[in-house]
This record gives sequence, C-alpha cells and structure tokens, in this order.
Amino acid sequence: MTRSDNYQSGPRRNYRLLSHRGLLAAGVLAALITAGYLASRPRSTGSAAGVQFNGPPARPIAERTTLRVGTFNIHSGRGADGIRDLPRTARALSEIPLDLVALQEVRGNLLTGDNQASRLAETLEMAWLYAPAERRWYALEFGNALLAATGVQSWQRIALPRQFAPDYRNAVLTVVEHGGHAVRVLATHIHQRQQRERDAQLLAVAEIFLHLEEPAILLGDLNCPADQPPLRQLLQMPGVIDAVGEAVRRKGASEPPGRVDWIITRGLRPIDGGIVDQGASDHPLVWAELELP
Repeated sequence: MTRSDNYQSGPRRNYRLLSHRGLLAAGVLAALITAGYLASRPRSTGSAAGVQFNGPPARPIAERTTLRVGTFNIHSGRGADGIRDLPRTARALSEIPLDLVALQEVRGNLLTGDNQASRLAETLEMAWLYAPAERRWYALEFGNALLAATGVQSWQRIALPRQFAPDYRNAVLTVVEHGGHAVRVLATHIHQRQQRERDAQLLAVAEIFLHLEEPAILLGDLNCPADQPPLRQLLQMPGVIDAVGEAVRRKGASEPPGRVDWIITRGLRPIDGGIVDQGASDHPLVWAELELP
C-alpha cells in the first residue's frame, strides 16, 4: 500500500463513520418525534366501575325531600376573563347548595394524583369522583367529574362512540341514595365540532337514559340546543322533562338562546331551578330542585 493509498483511505473511513453516526442520529430523532407525536395524541381511559366516591362520607346538606342537582362546565377553572382561578370556580358552586353536581372539562395529572375535582370537593366538603375520558402524555387527563353531598350506591364510567373526532368522551352512570330513594343519574359531555359524532354520542346517551329505571336524570353539557335533533326527539318522548327550562319558565324568566347545558328527568318533578352565570367559566352553572316520587 502506497502513501497515497493511506492518505485516501483515512478520509474515506472518517466519512463512512460520520455517515453511520448521522444515520443513527437521524433514526433516534425520528423515533423521538414519533414517540412524542403518539404521546401527545389523546387515548381513551376506557370503562370503569366502582361503589363509593372519594373523600369524606356524604352528609346531606339539609333535611329535604327534594334532590338538588346541577351541571357546570368549569372550563378547566378558566373564567370568562381567560384567567384560571379554581377558587373562583368553588365560590360559584357554593352559591347554591347542591346534593349532586356534574362537572365537565376537569383536568388531572396521573403522575401526581392531583385533579381539579378533588380540590373543589375539599373546599366544598363533598365527596368526589374523577372520571376522565382521555389521557395525553401518559399522565395528563381530561374529562368529567361528580361531586356529591348525598349517598352514592355505585358508579359506572361508559366510553361513548368515537368515529369522526380525534378526542374521546364518556358518560358516568351513578346511583345515588336520597330521601329513601335510589335515583339513577347519567352525567356526560358530548362532542361539539363534528355533528355526526355529536349526534351518535347523543343517541347513545339518550338510549341509556330512556332504559334507566325511574326516577332518572340526564345532565351535562350536551353541546346541542333544543331545536336540534336528536335532542328534540328526546325531549318529545313521553315522561321526559326539561327540568331547568320548566323551572325557569315557571318563574316568568326567559332562557338564554342556544342553551347546551341540560338537566333532563324522568319520574321526577322540577319545583325550582335556574341558570347562574358569574363569569367563573365560559358556561353557566345550571341547577334544578327535583321532587322525589
């Protein structure tokens, strides 16, 4: 081997080595990008079931033969002013003593065990159930929750149909004990952007609700006004009552146009209710007082 051969083979070896390292780095980078992309995409938390809520034993707010329920999309604690202020959310919930309230757009962290439902429940001295519908980055959770000041017999988390939308939604079926009655409560948050997805999920929820033993309540952010099918069809079913709308109209007040937060009942008569907007979210707090059978 001549001197010129040695001179030429050295750079070629270095070039090949650099090429291999470059390919390896590119492969590692591609793998990291792929892993990050997959981790950032929402994943369903699936179905689950249990008996009790978390926190202290239920303590009825008052000796009443009625049941007060509410639904509140808390917008992750962010108010109409864009500021995230969970204590303000708690203050809005404390304005009306509720036996059970469904919350939507509640955030949690699987790694730390922290979630907004537990923090609100601690302030309000209520039992809580966090029922996230999806998880991102293997830890960050998002979905529904329930707070209770009355007895809970059981709960079940039900995944809703998903075909056209990237996110996941669920419904939570809870059996509460109040005034000597077992009341079945179905709480949910329906998809908004894709109408086909919204309608499919709403039809699934309506079917569950109509097959529940009375007394039964469907409540939550349905992302659908009254004039849109299939909600219009549900409200026209025999024995189905728009509890909030009936209570508001009885007071001689008018509902906000395009209301999407609902409390719908079967086997329960609404005697009071209202829509309260204090700017703690981009949704109002909707509540109803229901007379037990």
